[in-house]
Amino acid sequence: MNIQQPRAFQADLQRAGPIRRLVETHPLAVCLALALAFRLPVALFDNNFAAPDEILQYLGQAHRLVYHSGPVPWEFQVGLRSWLIPGFLAGPVWLAKALGGSPHAGIVLAKALLCFCSLSIVWSGFQWGRMHHGLRGACIAGGLAAVWPDLWLMAPHALEEALSAYTLVPAAYFASQARESGATRHILAAGFLLGLTFVLREQLAPAIAIIGIHLCWRNARSWLLGVGIACVPVLLAGGLDWLTWGQPFRSFWLNVYLNAVVGVSAGAFGAVPVGFYPLMLLVDWLWSMAEVFLFTLRSTRALRFVILAALVTIAEHSLIPHKEFRFIFPAIALTIPLVGLGVAASLPRLAKFERILAGLFLLSGPFLSPMLRTNLLMQTTAYQLSNELAQQHPCAVTIAILDGLFMPITPIFVGTHFTNAPYAAQTDAIIAPKDAVGIPPGFVRQSCVARNRGPFSGNAPQICYWIKRAGWCEESKPPPPFELIFPPAARRFIIRGD
Repeated sequence: MNIQQPRAFQADLQRAGPIRRLVETHPLAVCLALALAFRLPVALFDNNFAAPDEILQYLGQAHRLVYHSGPVPWEFQVGLRSWLIPGFLAGPVWLAKALGGSPHAGIVLAKALLCFCSLSIVWSGFQWGRMHHGLRGACIAGGLAAVWPDLWLMAPHALEEALSAYTLVPAAYFASQARESGATRHILAAGFLLGLTFVLREQLAPAIAIIGIHLCWRNARSWLLGVGIACVPVLLAGGLDWLTWGQPFRSFWLNVYLNAVVGVSAGAFGAVPVGFYPLMLLVDWLWSMAEVFLFTLRSTRALRFVILAALVTIAEHSLIPHKEFRFIFPAIALTIPLVGLGVAASLPRLAKFERILAGLFLLSGPFLSPMLRTNLLMQTTAYQLSNELAQQHPCAVTIAILDGLFMPITPIFVGTHFTNAPYAAQTDAIIAPKDAVGIPPGFVRQSCVARNRGPFSGNAPQICYWIKRAGWCEESKPPPPFELIFPPAARRFIIRGD
């Protein structure tokens, strides 16, 4: 046994700088800390929200579980959504309340928890890099997953696309490990995570199937173990539907029926052309898209199934009429670690100056993209207005403006009732566009904010709130119920209206 190697290694570490010593002794911890350095500030200070679903269907319903107040979107009136994600988010919301914090503190805790969940992508990239290119590959793949804007921008957001990516990517890693080692623990981990991914977002079934086939291939034992353990989270989720909606697997089949068969999502929320996702990726990554493509191809032959899963996800969602960029986040989460592997494979062929130039070219696109600023500011002015109004503790609020660019942040109100009836006079406050007509007598306009818009949408209209001169909570008559957009095709599936 050569006892000189550890001594030589220790001597090298002593001569190295503190940062290099830290990277070489605790490389994974450095990658995870770097990831949190990008993610946590967005969770703690930005007050942005990526999509209406995050507010109404996930944080809003977690708030309703804890505070017993807030709007009930139509999906939770017909049993289209599982209570799994709201139940998960209710934990930090309840903890904040138990410690005497405000609903805002609960949202911050939930976002911080989601940031830690997002580290599974960084961890998977690190492990893939170490598997194929040693410590340098681990630091490159893990570090790229830590700093890539798409990944840290989405990290604090309570969306099923994000949560499903946090299980799908490590499932792909364990599947690649299982093919190499055949270890039972890798098969079980991959199978369970694939089943959980399906529970979180069943639209990822084609990608799940590709990774599952790679996991099991022609091994009967792998099929038995993998499929068997994958059924566990699916059965548990079906049982949760039975407990909460009165029917097992209701959120599974009703989602497919209403959106794929009836076409509710396309009819109620609009259809987008097939080329939407490639165009959005170009806007999101700019010139870096070329390097993303090239480095992904150079990643490694052993992980071509991961590339295929990402491409199939984009292709599948391109065929679905209703499109939002966040829907393909799992594909982006699968791709970025592979880009890191391609960078690690290409480094030996490049001079030092060429490495720096390639790195700057790769990262400058997403960091300089107009999408970065848009995503950081999304719904921040809506939060500003809602937070100011919430500090006055209204009993009832009329919401006369509701779209994807301005959503009242209802989970920060305690005990407030909401309605979207036209300017209900019996409410305490009204949220509406600045130039709105028909405001009932006795209401006085207060603060106004600009509605956040996309990078190419022009000037944003002002949104304001009005309050009564005479005071608050004086009317005994309750306001009309809050209904949102309710597709007629879904009405017959209503099972609860509270």
